[in-house]
Amino acid sequence: MRARTAWSAAALVAGVFATLGVRTTPPGELVGLAVLGLAVGILVAALAPHTARAARTRITALRAGALAAAIFFALCFTVSGMLAAFGGWVTASLVVVCAVAALAAGLRRRAHRPAAGTADAVAAVTPPPPARPVAALSTDELCTAWRRSYFQLLVSRDAQGRRRLVQRRQEYLDEIERRDRSGFLRWLADGARAGGDPGPYLTTRR
Repeated sequence: MRARTAWSAAALVAGVFATLGVRTTPPGELVGLAVLGLAVGILVAALAPHTARAARTRITALRAGALAAAIFFALCFTVSGMLAAFGGWVTASLVVVCAVAALAAGLRRRAHRPAAGTADAVAAVTPPPPARPVAALSTDELCTAWRRSYFQLLVSRDAQGRRRLVQRRQEYLDEIERRDRSGFLRWLADGARAGGDPGPYLTTRR
């Protein structure tokens, strides 16, 4: 809330000085600034599609160019108005103070922003929730878990994770055999596959 109030006050002050700058700038210089601002906008619009930030925020090239031109005009006329009101030395001092304040605010905001990958790192060290006991699964859930674990095994790149998956898959097979040995043997005899569904061969459902 405090930061928003500060930015609103800064925008109001800049608007006052920019208005004064427009009124005190000679017509010839106004035309030159207009041409220069247009050139800045065109340049930014041409470069915007190639920047990572533009791709990430999906900002269009036209909007990027218009924003750059608007910022250029605002800065030029604000400084011009400050020169007309305070003179060179005071204006230079105020510009330096504003630049340092903006830099400090940006650094503070960046310091409080979570570092990239923090959430992934926390997730990596957070232990997964305990798996349900195999015996607590219904037969349909057991068959689904068996098929799903096959695809998990295909994409897993962690050796420890792969070992856990292999062990879990063995538990699934043991439980299927315990519940319906005849159906389990029919599935094996029909060429059971690592990712196949033993469900159609089983007669027990719970």
